[in-house]
Amino acid sequence: MKQQIGFLMQLFVLATLPMLILLQLNFGMHLLVIPVSLVIGIVLFSIGARLREP
Repeated sequence: MKQQIGFLMQLFVLATLPMLILLQLNFGMHLLVIPVSLVIGIVLFSIGARLREP
């Protein structure tokens, strides 16, 4: 169960970060949105990687 949650967390991060970049380019969000979302993505991805470890 933990491995599935970790996989879904990693999949979520890998799917949303490119979409955020496209939204930034098309609609011009605030400058801090991308760095903050990148840090949150790194944290979520690392937690997902730890959950997937046997």
